[in-house]
Amino acid sequence: MGCFYVQVEQRKNPELRGLPMAVVQYNSWQGGRLIAVSYEAQRCGVKHSMRGAESKQVCPQIQLVQVPVARGKADLNSYWSAGSEVSSVVSILSRKGRCERASIDEVYLDLTDAAETMLAEAPPERLEAIEEEALKSHVLGLDNEDRSEAKENVRRLLCKSNADRRDKLLACGALIVAELGLLVLKETEFTCSAGIAHNKMLAKLASGMNKPAQQTVVPLSSVKGLLESLPIRKMKQLGGELGSSLQSDLGVNTVGDLLQFSEEKLQEHYGINTGGISGEEVEGRLLPKSYGPGKTFPGPQALKTISSLSSALT
Repeated sequence: MGCFYVQVEQRKNPELRGLPMAVVQYNSWQGGRLIAVSYEAQRCGVKHSMRGAESKQVCPQIQLVQVPVARGKADLNSYWSAGSEVSSVVSILSRKGRCERASIDEVYLDLTDAAETMLAEAPPERLEAIEEEALKSHVLGLDNEDRSEAKENVRRLLCKSNADRRDKLLACGALIVAELGLLVLKETEFTCSAGIAHNKMLAKLASGMNKPAQQTVVPLSSVKGLLESLPIRKMKQLGGELGSSLQSDLGVNTVGDLLQFSEEKLQEHYGINTGGISGEEVEGRLLPKSYGPGKTFPGPQALKTISSLSSALT
């Protein structure tokens, strides 16, 4: 569920939909810190690291919505209430498979059984019609330069009778996820993007490729091309110290570089657990593992002494 705070504000004020906008923190210094940026604003060059005043310079037409204030502090109740509605989203998704809630607005869904059932009982190639939402899917490796033929290309791929069985399961997954996305929109007014692949890592990567409210499918034939030039730091758990170590110690900058090393060689450097191959499955968990509160003290409000920190905490 992309730009969650933005979606909450757009649901309250539908006129903001489709416009470049951002939600800013209640502190008004330099226009407030951006805590959520719409995709329209991102395409104009607005970044989460900016403050409101800077975002106006980059995108003069941006709409800035301030976090509500109660008793002189940020009032996040509307966002928390909306966040609790994500539980209903998880409930919708869990109708089709095992759900693992990874954060307030991110869920992994294991569709193996549902896809197997569809493939056995109503495979895509036997369907009289494919839902429009599924035909909007982005399929990695599919040449869709001619947008007028894009949906027909997707239809042919999803309904390919002689496809590899694993890709047929992905096609079933695409149909199921398209249906679920429409249900989420109908019941919550929130949109979500999805990545459909054979493991969590690939699904996570694909989910961010086409936003907002779109889904991306990763066929087996496209995996190598996707990973070959992918910066190592875009991989889950490789954005921090481990990623830095791979770059400095082994000269690894892309996943393609990493794949040149054997599992044994990686274990020599990083141990059996870290240097091994992950077969992580989707866990049945409906609540995120943890919540992380944070606060930024910019400019003249920056915390420089122990006493100022103590005052802020009290």
